[in-house]
Amino acid sequence: MHIKIFDNIKHSENDNVTGLKGLRKRNLPYIFIWMVYYAWVVAFATWWTASPLSEHVFGSNIRSLMHLVNLFSSAVFILIIKKEWFIKMSRIGAVCIIAGMSVFLLVPSAAAQLISAIIIAIFLGCVNTSILMPFVFSLNNTEKLYAVVGSNLLISLISLFQNSSYGNNLKGQDNLLLSFVILIIALSSVLFFKKEDILPEHANNNVTTPKIPSRIYLLLFFNCAFAILGKGVGTGVLNITAGLFGNSFIFLYYIGGLVGCLIFFSIYALTSKAFVLLGNIGFAFISMGFFCNAFAAQAPQMVMFFAVFLGVGNTVGMINLYYIIGIIGRKYQSMRYLKMSIIFIGIFGGASGVAVGNLIHVANTSEIALIASLISVSVLMLFMIFSPLFVQEKYYSDWARDSSMMEIDNEHLYLFKEYQLSKREIEVCKLLIQGYTLRQISAMLSIAYSTVNTHCTCVYRKLNINSRAELLILFKDYIVK
Repeated sequence: MHIKIFDNIKHSENDNVTGLKGLRKRNLPYIFIWMVYYAWVVAFATWWTASPLSEHVFGSNIRSLMHLVNLFSSAVFILIIKKEWFIKMSRIGAVCIIAGMSVFLLVPSAAAQLISAIIIAIFLGCVNTSILMPFVFSLNNTEKLYAVVGSNLLISLISLFQNSSYGNNLKGQDNLLLSFVILIIALSSVLFFKKEDILPEHANNNVTTPKIPSRIYLLLFFNCAFAILGKGVGTGVLNITAGLFGNSFIFLYYIGGLVGCLIFFSIYALTSKAFVLLGNIGFAFISMGFFCNAFAAQAPQMVMFFAVFLGVGNTVGMINLYYIIGIIGRKYQSMRYLKMSIIFIGIFGGASGVAVGNLIHVANTSEIALIASLISVSVLMLFMIFSPLFVQEKYYSDWARDSSMMEIDNEHLYLFKEYQLSKREIEVCKLLIQGYTLRQISAMLSIAYSTVNTHCTCVYRKLNINSRAELLILFKDYIVK
């Protein structure tokens, strides 16, 4: 039986990220606002959920504009905001959003409503970046996971209600009032924000913060591809198909969203390699959805699978995107990574996705939908082919291990480096502790057996030991069988 190191370092089963004991009372306002506010933004003020079959509060065209303004506003605010400003900025943004919503509610003029919608979108960007600070730097991994899964669960439930007969019976002012009430409830959480929830914890943190590996920025490329293909192209094709098959089709998409939330949570609850699986699951479901849509003309029932699969894939992808941004930002205490994530994913991924999806929807032909589906399947399949190499590299990094545990763990970061082992010697040492033979290590690392033997000899010399038994004894406090 192989010994696993770092997957379960000094952590019991109760330290799984899904454990309720990780939720702390002082962080409930940050969890609540992330869940309810984020759900409101996506369900009421973005193009992603703007159904072509019904008008909800702002209408599809205004929502498309608000979505783009929101993305660009978030990119601007993330460049200027500092962590310690998060309370002031969130409260200023909340007041401006409520004022904008009041004007939209009370002034029937189309011009006034358009201007107020733009103002709302600008300050949505302000609040977005403000609540990102406590989400990343204050919440532990369990709290992050419940926040992102909970918000996407609410998005699917709200969207199901909006597209139901009950939701469609809410017209005009009634729909706007319901939206306004939900927004005020969400934004009221800013009154409970506390500055010390972020700053003292990190100012007095004696644990060395690791240097962020450059390869982590490759994640931005994958997330952009997801935003453009899954959310952009996917929503464009979804809206064309919805025009043909009606509300029941849209219903299936959000049912897929609920299933996606369940899949995400269950995988983190049941396996220590959740991140590895979820990346592939998200791309796989989106690819299967497009594949089913490509055959909808010959077999109309395939559109049902398209809706469900796309709903699952998009939801898993969105949860994974924000959860991993939170994990990496906290692990490396990196505002730079947050800025690059919001700018790169928001502008190059989100804005491009909205533009491409809108073009597909405006074209509104089955041929365009088919071509978009086939191109997306091809691109997504390429990502899936190359993802094992990418994932293998990421999986052994510390942040990927941390994503399955309640807390970020930098305590053991320099467990091997304190012995001045080289990068390759660390890799060999880890595999030796896991129980692999020298020939197995040679195959896994794609290096010659003699080279592995040399690395092994160097490791033993630097650790001042003579055998694998002594190696296991030396690290007995850090391994579990």
